[in-house]
Amino acid sequence: MVKQGMRVAASMTLPLVCVSLRGNSIEDIVRDANRATAANADLVEVRFDNLYITRIKQNPITTVNKDGDEVIRKEPDILEPKAVEDIDVEASIAYLKNGIQKDVIFTCRSQDEDGHYPGDEKSRAAVLIQAIESGVSWVDLEVSMDASLREDLRKACGDKTQIIASVHARIVPTTEEIIAFVEENTDAGTIIKGCWRTGGHSASLNILEASEVLAEGDFQISLMGDGPGGDWARIHAPPLNQSLVYTTLDRDHSLFSQGRININDLKAAWELLDYKE
Repeated sequence: MVKQGMRVAASMTLPLVCVSLRGNSIEDIVRDANRATAANADLVEVRFDNLYITRIKQNPITTVNKDGDEVIRKEPDILEPKAVEDIDVEASIAYLKNGIQKDVIFTCRSQDEDGHYPGDEKSRAAVLIQAIESGVSWVDLEVSMDASLREDLRKACGDKTQIIASVHARIVPTTEEIIAFVEENTDAGTIIKGCWRTGGHSASLNILEASEVLAEGDFQISLMGDGPGGDWARIHAPPLNQSLVYTTLDRDHSLFSQGRININDLKAAWELLDYKE
């Protein structure tokens, strides 16, 4: 969907394209990183908090409808949590560093923001510090973090590690609130990231409209939805002057309803829409 009146430039700077890596083991993450490299991603996101769960696949359930036709329903995976001490953080980061060639956004998402890290904020900050000290290119620091811990992490980043200042919420704010969030957090990181769970397409319009307003300013942003219409801002990120777009290697038919997009499909859409530098 292109909002009527959206500013579309004939030539523009394309955003960085990031693939969020899947997997609940370091081996799976590195394997996914190699696939992302082959797909020409600019950088990859390591969701380190995913190491703290075991994903158990469920067999689909087949039923028969009133017309006698078989209906196959996909069952969601069961997520079994691990304890903090189950993961050797130092060894895991070293393995990932040696196995991934692309620049990395290191993320260890708290459960309060839909992540899987099971420990408290102090221990989570310790994980992030180890990633920063390993020389990771980017680190995701939520703006909701304890101010003192976040400041310590910011200082540790210095000039070598750039910061994604992020928020993840289950309700989409108004257009004006999204704009205010970006404006109030311009000093919190190199790129301001907002991801909100959309309950429908009307909520996704708030994200799109806020992005269009912010495109007129000097902001480094990455705004998106998680749900129906959440991919609009991703697909139209170039004319919306977004700096970074998160994609996936998944090709599940449910991506559309989740607001996510496959990296190859995104690039094909940009080609079709004539979004180019």
